[in-house]
Amino acid sequence: MTHPYLPPPIETATDPIHSTADMGQRWRALMGELGFGQRLLWVGFVGPDRRMIKALSQVELRATANADLADEVMTGVRDVLADFPDGTSVALLLTRPGVGPVSGLDRQWAALLIEAARRHRVDIEPIFRAHDESLDLLEQVPVGR
Repeated sequence: MTHPYLPPPIETATDPIHSTADMGQRWRALMGELGFGQRLLWVGFVGPDRRMIKALSQVELRATANADLADEVMTGVRDVLADFPDGTSVALLLTRPGVGPVSGLDRQWAALLIEAARRHRVDIEPIFRAHDESLDLLEQVPVGR
């Protein structure tokens, strides 16, 4: 028997994040009902108090992984982080239409984003992927790379 996807209440989106599972729950609360019409990268920020900051951005992603776009995103994120307190990190969520397991393309995008974050010295949280069926951990990123 399958169980319907029930997101946590939106009010929990800024609860403290102490684990990868907590990060997933914050994304679930922010996404609400699943179902996506296009491929997007959601960019959020986690403050030094380990709570999501109420500011999200979206970047449209191509159907092929692109290192230049990943680098451009991390350049912009690095610049935005200059306005946030020290200890703020970046939360990333890839969303796309469809169902099924994490795809090779999902993993390619994650690898490019992780590498760009390293080059730009941007601390990122574990990366998640959501589609029409589920929200799943895509890549665990070591803190303080």
